[in-house]
Amino acid sequence: MQRLFLLLLACCASVAGYGLLFGSVVSRPLVVDEVAKMLRVKLAYASETASPKIFVIAGSNARFSHSCAVIEQRLQRPCVNLGISAEVGLDWVLDASRPHMRAGDIVYVPLELGAYSSTRSEMFTGFDAAYRWRHDKLSLLSRGPEGVVRAMFMFDLPTLVDSLVEMALAADGFRRRVGVATLNAQGDEIGHTDEAAKVYEGFLRTLVYEYPEPDHLLDDPDGEQTALVAFLDWCRTNGVTAVGGLPTTVDDKKHSDLLVETLRGFYAKNGAEFIALPNRSQYPRQMFFDTPMHLRQSAQMAHSELVADALRPFVR
Repeated sequence: MQRLFLLLLACCASVAGYGLLFGSVVSRPLVVDEVAKMLRVKLAYASETASPKIFVIAGSNARFSHSCAVIEQRLQRPCVNLGISAEVGLDWVLDASRPHMRAGDIVYVPLELGAYSSTRSEMFTGFDAAYRWRHDKLSLLSRGPEGVVRAMFMFDLPTLVDSLVEMALAADGFRRRVGVATLNAQGDEIGHTDEAAKVYEGFLRTLVYEYPEPDHLLDDPDGEQTALVAFLDWCRTNGVTAVGGLPTTVDDKKHSDLLVETLRGFYAKNGAEFIALPNRSQYPRQMFFDTPMHLRQSAQMAHSELVADALRPFVR
């Protein structure tokens, strides 16, 4: 019995030490902590501007490929780019955006296609979960016991190594190539010019982009899709016009009519609008920056003009 007690005591001590280490000691200031800083900057602009306004919500394709500065100028309405990364939980961004939305606002959602089938566990173990376990534990309660437990136990030895390296680099003054410093007032990524893209050209030529199968696009309704459905319902109830759209991707293979109609039906079923640009938001590879979803700044501007014109009928 004594051995069992000592074993249980050792187990409890190891779990407590693990939680203390990742919850109070180490962090990832250059990657994980940066997403929270970006969200704060973007929400600050939302709080400073008056409604009616426009929001763009998706992962990094919203941030890199959409320019709220262009949309704002073209439609004469404040526009807030809430794109951060597909590696943060969609529910985190949606929950944070609600307090800043009012009746008459428009929210455009060019969500990355993989998000529609992203699982619950993936949503609960994104960069935001790591940040919140280290800096804002109480906020995890909104995800229930499962969300808290998944956030607590998402760390491993490589995470510890990454944390120590990032903390050392941050202490030495190192800064990431993109982040808060490369955002404009509206929250758009800027500075990803043709010149800056040259270093990625060889990489992009060989990178294979996986196109999702339309038949399986909505296969997992219990993950990020659930969070999106709840948000669309909230928009409808509160007089916010939600408009779904397609993310920017390379045009190696055209999106099928079935994919477009599947998404159109999904948004219609949940009381929202949907737009698909004539080119279905697809462009030649040479117009992309560092991934097949991040347009270069010149293409970002041109694409945003098309998006603004497509959103114009919803501006009342």
